[in-house]
Amino acid sequence: MSPPINPRQLRRLLSAVLAIVLASTLAALVRPSPSAAASGDLILNGTFDNGSTQPWWTRLASTSTTVNAGQLRVRTSATADKPVWEDMVGHFEFGVTAAQRYRLQFDATADVSRSLRVSVSRADTPFTSAVDQDVALTSTMRRFTFDFASPFTDPRAGLLFHFGGQAASTVRLDNISLTPLAVDPATDPILYWNGVMLDAFKGMELPPTTLSRQAAILHAATHDAAVSVTGVGNPYRVRVPVSYPGTLDNVVAPSLHAAIDKAAYDVLAALFPSRRPVFDNAYGTATTRRPSGVNSAEVARGETVGAAAAAANLQARADDGSGDTGGYQLDGVDGSWRPTDEKPAVTPKWGLVPPFALTSGNQFRPGLPADARDYKDLLEKDEYREQVEEVRNLGGRSLSLRTPEQTQIAFFWANDLPTTYRPPGQLFAHTQIVAKQRNLGILANARLFGLVALALADAAIAAWDAKYLTGIDLWRPESAIGNGWEPLSQDTNGVSFSPAFPAYVSGHATFAGAWAAVLKGFFGTDAIAFDATTDDPHAPSVVRHMTGFDHAARENALSRIYLGVHYRFDAEAGLATGRSVGAYVYANRLRP
Repeated sequence: MSPPINPRQLRRLLSAVLAIVLASTLAALVRPSPSAAASGDLILNGTFDNGSTQPWWTRLASTSTTVNAGQLRVRTSATADKPVWEDMVGHFEFGVTAAQRYRLQFDATADVSRSLRVSVSRADTPFTSAVDQDVALTSTMRRFTFDFASPFTDPRAGLLFHFGGQAASTVRLDNISLTPLAVDPATDPILYWNGVMLDAFKGMELPPTTLSRQAAILHAATHDAAVSVTGVGNPYRVRVPVSYPGTLDNVVAPSLHAAIDKAAYDVLAALFPSRRPVFDNAYGTATTRRPSGVNSAEVARGETVGAAAAAANLQARADDGSGDTGGYQLDGVDGSWRPTDEKPAVTPKWGLVPPFALTSGNQFRPGLPADARDYKDLLEKDEYREQVEEVRNLGGRSLSLRTPEQTQIAFFWANDLPTTYRPPGQLFAHTQIVAKQRNLGILANARLFGLVALALADAAIAAWDAKYLTGIDLWRPESAIGNGWEPLSQDTNGVSFSPAFPAYVSGHATFAGAWAAVLKGFFGTDAIAFDATTDDPHAPSVVRHMTGFDHAARENALSRIYLGVHYRFDAEAGLATGRSVGAYVYANRLRP
């Protein structure tokens, strides 16, 4: 490694080079070939079919370039005692965009076996590279291809071939191209780790409150990792400092994929330690999905960023009270919640967990059901009696007025069983469907999934505040109706059950309202149709067409009436609370 060079000297050097390049480019009036323009190629004259060397330039006057037989012939200087960047041939003044995927391709051969370093770098200090690779040249012309996701945006990037540090030789280059690649969901680490998380949810005996919290920590960390690497957007918890030596010997930037992979792995392994072997395997798979243009130094720097983002988000939630399951004292009067299957109240203190974005769990607390003053007042209201009757007629296991479609809707949105990804998981799955449909890139997905995760986590806190921390902890319909009436809701053995927490407000509805509000804010419209899926074993392979986010949210909320576990005011108040939560999260967190 050569000693660091003065960044000011480098800036003057490259500025002078750029001036020469621009002047010569204008003089030659070089234009991309029709085929290059059609393919989106950023390189002017990469085939050399016009016989010109422009706009390619050389670093040393002793290095000569000519076009021979449609190839760029580079006669390099003897620079064995100098750094590799000392002797360069390059092309400047094209732009790259942070997180955009690109493909660099070129043909190369040499009259002697030698190495060649190729990089796509910033034009100015700190001269960081988006791709930095060494290739071995022989007397046989070979094709080299490197895919990469740019870790930065620079409208004046450069493609450099470094020849220094070796004996004089003749190198031939041809068919040089640098093209943006279309969005490919299969290579998106945000989508990948969201899928790993949803798979982990299945089989866990954890309530939706806990799962929504873990998802928020995961996606906050991956978002912060992406923001830290690219510098694009505002972090949720931390912008990890990314410093560069500022020399042409050491220009590698952190790998965006490696940063996201490491942040996700560290969070999941910490939150679900019993599943660590699964996450180990997932991490191994993630490394095989990274672009081919990523080198080991870029991976190491990316992992450092990702680890820091994960640590900051885990530490911030380490003592948030989410582990306090506490005892629950039954109110013990008609109208108040009581166990329906001997299971204790689930996470009764969750409404006191500090929110991820809201100012408090009761920030958007709804009024009591039917605007009642207390249990006695509620049970005397016509609205209450009408809603109990509605559930009796539409949500019962037998003797029901429910239509076949309402039965399908009930089970489609249920996902209450431990074998499923649970209600937050279904909404993440639907977010994936929409993200893929809209061809979102890595940074957009990092922000979208971060917003959804924060909103769902705070929706759980807001819903549980209303369930447990108000004057009415409402009993479930099966307690209200009695006389052997059973809800449609069933476990895998076909046994009817009601979730073990108060009915008002509906957690499903609150999640759904928050999710819809975030997606409407993110896309600027509700009018995005998509085909929704489910994980519930009572609705195998069912797909339902949604005309928009509000349609999905309302159907989700009403499904709980058809399932026999909620009243209409549970659904309506839950939707309204969730919408307020989602709108607040979108307006105040992860701003672009």
